[in-house]
Amino acid sequence: MKTNKDEFGNIGGFGCFGESPASFVIESPDIPTGWDYVYQNRRMLLRVDQQGPIYAQADPPNDIMLFRREGFQRNSSWLVWLHSDAFKCRAFTNFLQPGMSHIESGIKPDLFRVTYAPSSALYEIELEGVAVSTRFFLPPDSSAICMNVTVRNLRRKSIRLHMTPALRPYVNPAQLAPWDKGEWYLKTAFLCRPNPGFATQLLNMNAEPQKRRTVVLWSTMENLTSAEISHEKFVGQGDFRSPDAIFRESLRMKASDGREWGEFAGQNTIYGYPPVNALQYALSLRPGQSWTLRQVIGVVPMGDGGGLPAASTARKLLVFLKQKPCENAVRKTAFRYDRLMKMRYINTPDAALNRYVNEWLPVQMDWVAALDRGWPSGMRGSRDSANDFTAMVPLNPLWSRDIINTLMSCQRSDGWFPRQYSSMGRLGKHDLRGHVDAGVWVIELLHDYLCVTRDFKLVDEKIPWLDSDEKNSIWEHSTRAMDYFISEDNLGEHGLCKVREGEWLDSVNRAGVKGRGEGVMVSGQVIIALSQMCEIIRHLHKTGRISKEKSVQLIELYEGKRKSLRSALRKHAFNKQGYFNGFFNDDGKWLFSDRDPDGERRVYGPANWFALISGTALPDLTDSVLKEMEFLRCPGGGFRLLYPPMGAKPIECVGRGGTGDMPPGLWENGTVYNQGSHGFLIRALATAGRGDLLYEVLKCLLPYDQRIHPVSATLAPPYAVVNCYLEVPGFMYRGGLLFLTGSIAYGLRAAYEWMFGIKFLLDGLVIDPCIPHSFGKIEAHFRHLGKKVRLVIKNPGGSQCGVREMRVNGIKVTSTRQDPFSDRNLFLADDRMFNNKINIIEVLI
Repeated sequence: MKTNKDEFGNIGGFGCFGESPASFVIESPDIPTGWDYVYQNRRMLLRVDQQGPIYAQADPPNDIMLFRREGFQRNSSWLVWLHSDAFKCRAFTNFLQPGMSHIESGIKPDLFRVTYAPSSALYEIELEGVAVSTRFFLPPDSSAICMNVTVRNLRRKSIRLHMTPALRPYVNPAQLAPWDKGEWYLKTAFLCRPNPGFATQLLNMNAEPQKRRTVVLWSTMENLTSAEISHEKFVGQGDFRSPDAIFRESLRMKASDGREWGEFAGQNTIYGYPPVNALQYALSLRPGQSWTLRQVIGVVPMGDGGGLPAASTARKLLVFLKQKPCENAVRKTAFRYDRLMKMRYINTPDAALNRYVNEWLPVQMDWVAALDRGWPSGMRGSRDSANDFTAMVPLNPLWSRDIINTLMSCQRSDGWFPRQYSSMGRLGKHDLRGHVDAGVWVIELLHDYLCVTRDFKLVDEKIPWLDSDEKNSIWEHSTRAMDYFISEDNLGEHGLCKVREGEWLDSVNRAGVKGRGEGVMVSGQVIIALSQMCEIIRHLHKTGRISKEKSVQLIELYEGKRKSLRSALRKHAFNKQGYFNGFFNDDGKWLFSDRDPDGERRVYGPANWFALISGTALPDLTDSVLKEMEFLRCPGGGFRLLYPPMGAKPIECVGRGGTGDMPPGLWENGTVYNQGSHGFLIRALATAGRGDLLYEVLKCLLPYDQRIHPVSATLAPPYAVVNCYLEVPGFMYRGGLLFLTGSIAYGLRAAYEWMFGIKFLLDGLVIDPCIPHSFGKIEAHFRHLGKKVRLVIKNPGGSQCGVREMRVNGIKVTSTRQDPFSDRNLFLADDRMFNNKINIIEVLI
């Protein structure tokens, strides 16, 4: 990753990596797409780009959105207009755009700069002899967002201007019924005491008082002249991009038209029609003089029975109209993220890789866990959140624990998990499509949580089911999840797992709906889950939670199924050209095979990568499988998920990928689809011990290297992990869907688990590195059972894997453990060896 002092300089002419951790500086207003950044404190989520705020959601991902911008809109719904008769361009906003006429007049800003940092977003422009600085931040412990806007006169003469902050509130659930309009359930009042502001109450269409919400916006009192609450009257014959009201001497309502908190009467109120929160300030600034507008918007806890909150509750947010509390809030957030980034860090000969892994990945992991992949709809993907929180465990184990409980309470009593579950819990609305794979992701999450935390009390906790109020232990939930995959009803004619309505590859959603189709990748995942369950069973027996008889019975069952699945994959799914097919469909045809029904030789990476990850292809089939990497290599950088794309000649019993309903080059159809293309491949290469290739693919997964993913092609910010790189007409190699990807979690795990080989077990720690031969020495800092650990890996012979010697605090480790997937013999450091305040592990490969 390159900072502004490195050889790449200004990346694509758009901006550069900042000097402070996880920061980026945008220096051009002409980026053709939005370069997003995220702010969240668990109670509020704010997403921004260079045009200002995009949307804000309370209690993500399930509660109301305070404001939002539609996908086709470029400009923010919360902005500040500056207008003066002295301006040649008449008016512009604190984000430059939308502007009234400065583009047509050829007037360009003397400065345009947007600085993203974890603590705040700072927008700076200089135009028409004034400097405008806007800072957005989230108070650490409040369901609120603050905006501070400072205008400074750069002219030699005084200037008179109007400053008009305007918010177009949404204040509704993220998704409304098609027949509803948000304004039908909103009641908005203009307030004047103790500060100007607006109270917006969301009433409930179903007469459920507990689902009402109240949002308040408070603003600076000084220099206020007028206000407006009607969007229609504010825009006049214009629109929100060019409202008529900007050029009037004042807005329609006098400042004195505001009322006390709780008064919705006459002139100060609007309901049934779209509201606006607009205020106008009249300023006269001497040369060099500045003035600051402060606004805060937040959700106020409802009163008893869904009533309007008390005035004292709403006024608590007024503290953020003062400078000192704002400065303290930014400082606390900076401290929180600094601590997050210092929880673990690596040091390799690649300084750019170090910085990206140490700064950007943990910060984006924090974002995506709250974003839930960017779907603010109140549902989380079962597979998605299990994947994400597996990587989150070392960073935030309590949050991960909560997710395990919620996931398993939404599990059906036969062991199956919904494709998506309500973030409100088991009584919410779920996506009950028949995808089968979520359970294996949940088992991996549970396994890794127990390995990292040793919180075995979790398995004893009792929770209900999606379809039953009977409460059973988390352990019972996990065994039923496992049994779902190995029951006779869910195994097909080749002994592989039935795919029903889908597994990880969403575009193959019709291969098994008739009950015959089988999946190769999910079968490989089940092999892994069976091994993880056996490991848990052995430990639960060792600690007295499971009887010897029960543990022997389960281990015999699971080991037998693991062997039979492995045998079935090698016998039936491995084709004559030396790689694994992807699916067997309801028509009795193999897909992603040496000859598909449309006549194509087609390769699906994840089926092969999980054959390696699960140990199925090791050791004898490894080279044959990995040769397909070159077939999947993309000229635009990285490796495709599958190739060639499907759909040119329709194939029955595939799904939207096989019928042409997902065109070639779109999303996962023949593209570089990041998690499956690179994340799974990295894990496979670590299992196979191919460190040079692992390093190459890791740099493809991450976005910063301009030699692999240049912004001139991707148009995506070089700091943001993307879902995929498209290959569609007019958008070749375009980066798609920022942060909407499991690649962030896999990127973190790739660095720590698969490159450095840090693997927590239930009774100790093993180090199984897989590194490029050119790395002579690397270091990682992390925690184990609350103790600090410094790991030093030395590679004097230029190896890629294989530990020759391991010491903990100078004591040689002699105990070993065979890895169930790679079959490498690993040194096992007992927990009792970690007694120092800082423990040092030395590994020689």
